[in-house]
Amino acid sequence: MTQTALASPCTGICKLDDTTGWCLGCARSGVEIADWRTQSESWRDQLWSELPERLAKLGVACRRLPWSTQEIVAFVTETLVRDRGTWVMGVVGAVAEFSPSAGQPRSSKVTDAAITAHTSGGALRMMIDDSVRAVTFDPASTPTEAIRIVLAVKRERGRLPVADQITDLNEDPSCLIERDAGRLFDLGLGRKEARFCVRATSDKVRSALAKVAGQPLSTCLSTLGPTLIHHSPSRVVETALGRIEVHSPIPKPGARSPDGPHTHLLPDHLATGRCMPVGMDLPRAYLPGAIFYP
Repeated sequence: MTQTALASPCTGICKLDDTTGWCLGCARSGVEIADWRTQSESWRDQLWSELPERLAKLGVACRRLPWSTQEIVAFVTETLVRDRGTWVMGVVGAVAEFSPSAGQPRSSKVTDAAITAHTSGGALRMMIDDSVRAVTFDPASTPTEAIRIVLAVKRERGRLPVADQITDLNEDPSCLIERDAGRLFDLGLGRKEARFCVRATSDKVRSALAKVAGQPLSTCLSTLGPTLIHHSPSRVVETALGRIEVHSPIPKPGARSPDGPHTHLLPDHLATGRCMPVGMDLPRAYLPGAIFYP
């Protein structure tokens, strides 16, 4: 069987439209789907170029990009090395953002297992393998340098443990910031797409979190919040793709978020239950990993 260098357009939605005969996930016909692996690379490349127009006719916003795993790794690495934009992990209302602030040193490292980056105020790790897909919701006419990229993870790769109350996770074995090792507390979002944690290194923060362990965040945020704002412990947001750690100060209510890595925890937005911004709904076959904003 012919091995394909070009990624398959499949998005996990495999249902043919009755009118056009095109798949509602990838916009290929049934014959094109069956022939994908046996046709020539030029045939696949030509078909890829036709899919955006077909998806537009179908009214489908989500389209997969023709990137291999190696090309996804190269793209992520370039954005980190050249400081091209911002990577975001989390769900609507509970996110961490990673982007170096102007003039701050940064470093990145690529291994077989992960991409890791550090800068003043935070760190990032992504584990990219063949279960990761690059998709976008922007029209095909959008300039390449302006496209928002979503790294989605196939559900069978596995989900994070889900907690619906504040939970003591003990020491953090995956800590990216060595000097910041401490006890990790899951704030209990109750979401399968992401979890928002606090890493406590001071006795006061550990004590405050231990007192409310076992309670829903909604019932104790008003009393816990001032302690977290005052001490600004590191926040850790994890998805199926990896994690972003932020140790920059938490701004006081009404204050502006700092440049560089920072987090947002907004109960009103979190209450919407959305895992992705409006207009960026992923097929059910995927879990959100990270969004790149150029």
